[in-house]
Amino acid sequence: MAIIGKNVIENLTLGMYENSLMIYREYIQNAADSIDKAINLGILKEKQDPYTIQNTTDLDDKEQAKIDIYIDQKKRTISIYDNALGIPKDKFYNILSSIADSEKDKEFNKGFRGIGRLAGLAYCKKLIFTSSYIGENKKSIMIWDGELLRNILNDTKNRISASDLVDKVIDYKTEDCDINEHFFEVILNDISTENNELLNVKDVYDYLSFVAPVPYANSFIYASKINEFIKENNLKLDEYDILVNGKSVFKPYKTHLLSKGKTYDEIKDIEFRFIRSKDNKLLGWMWFAVIKFIINIPKENKMRSIRLRKENIQIGNETTLSKFFKEARGSTYFIGEVMAIDKNLIPNARRDYFNINETLREFETALIPILNGEAYHLYYYANNVKRAFRKQYDIIEKENEFKLKIQEGKFLSKNDEEKAQKELKTELDNLSKITNNICKLENNSTKNPLYNKVFNMIKEDFQKKDIESNTPEIIQQNVIKTASTSIKKNNTNTIQEKSIKKKKYIAQELSKYNKREQKLITRIYSKIKELLPKDMADDLIDKIQEDLKSE
Repeated sequence: MAIIGKNVIENLTLGMYENSLMIYREYIQNAADSIDKAINLGILKEKQDPYTIQNTTDLDDKEQAKIDIYIDQKKRTISIYDNALGIPKDKFYNILSSIADSEKDKEFNKGFRGIGRLAGLAYCKKLIFTSSYIGENKKSIMIWDGELLRNILNDTKNRISASDLVDKVIDYKTEDCDINEHFFEVILNDISTENNELLNVKDVYDYLSFVAPVPYANSFIYASKINEFIKENNLKLDEYDILVNGKSVFKPYKTHLLSKGKTYDEIKDIEFRFIRSKDNKLLGWMWFAVIKFIINIPKENKMRSIRLRKENIQIGNETTLSKFFKEARGSTYFIGEVMAIDKNLIPNARRDYFNINETLREFETALIPILNGEAYHLYYYANNVKRAFRKQYDIIEKENEFKLKIQEGKFLSKNDEEKAQKELKTELDNLSKITNNICKLENNSTKNPLYNKVFNMIKEDFQKKDIESNTPEIIQQNVIKTASTSIKKNNTNTIQEKSIKKKKYIAQELSKYNKREQKLITRIYSKIKELLPKDMADDLIDKIQEDLKSE
């Protein structure tokens, strides 16, 4: 007769998860399965769609399904409670004491292996399961002694079998309860000090906001468009009312993107794609945000990257789909979700990817043209547009700076002015090439609506910068030029000096010094410009100039 040793229990508890917060996901997916049954039986109503006006029916009188997590930091206790069916008294002991013997269907249930319920044993002294089934006046309670379990596992001389170990560490009892109660609750008592992260309410909330099957935040204005797409295409998105210490959890998608706390970009629209096999079978779908795609989205934006989900529960993390991009960093140019829907796309035990099978390979084959092809070319195109506009903008800025220095008398001498004019002319000679490149990029955008959106977003951004950078002293129309606004260039009189009222050279402002002294000051300024970086040299010259004026 085969003997299953106690180390199996260790692998399913102490060695199962690399991140302790994953236990919340395990208990939530079990609760979600029970809620689904309760909704199908008409006992509960599902979370209401905030974007659709619901008709008044008898279901409105039913209790809304919820998963309530409460963290008591002082008592070092965690409770995960759902108001679904519960487990019948006559089945409770067998179900909760069995390991890897679940009756659930792996094709239709979120939790189906029968091992996730043991997840909390690695992190607490007592793991308590309590449940009352609808229509029964008894509630069942099972207590797993986590401390005793760990002691036996650590005792190398104790050769107890896995089944005997389970019998030794569990205790079972029933108590009276209201016949109308129906719930299931998991309690983790006395969380170990090395796992304080489980008691950090903010960390738990943030983790679940990405991992758990929760709705989009109402503040995410494109949530309604996603929900409309789902309804129009007869799709389904599982969403549950999950609360952490009374606060409802939502996916933290936002419209504005931040860099060092400041908005640098924003979502202007979202795009959808279907993921189909070669025989046109629908395997999944995805959405991604339309932004300028000009930098890798900083980590402070919690929702960055394309994330993989099944039954609206995250699979892996933000890097899971990066392998499908031509460059691993390509994923961080995007915001969005891939929703796997085929029943044969089955999450593995750790939920960091899917079990390998034929359907998975079809799914991957269908993803490659989207992520490695379309997505890669999109952000590459956006970067080319940005670089072209940046070069054009920089030349215009240099021209503005040159004119302003003439107007304010900031050049040191005639030679200094002529040198700057020569450098500017070289830049302006390249301007037509840059503009032609922008024209080509704009023409390409007319063939692809998505490219057109991105092109116009970047163009608008640089137009705003150009207008903001123009000074009142230089009245001009230096709007960023594209195919629709061609550049007029005259090689012999590029800078239009005659239209600029010139002031004296900088040292000539020091009227209390004679010409010989002014020439000496100019030589000193020239040497400073020669030896120091431009910004540093300009600042030093300005300070010296002010000091000399005030003497």
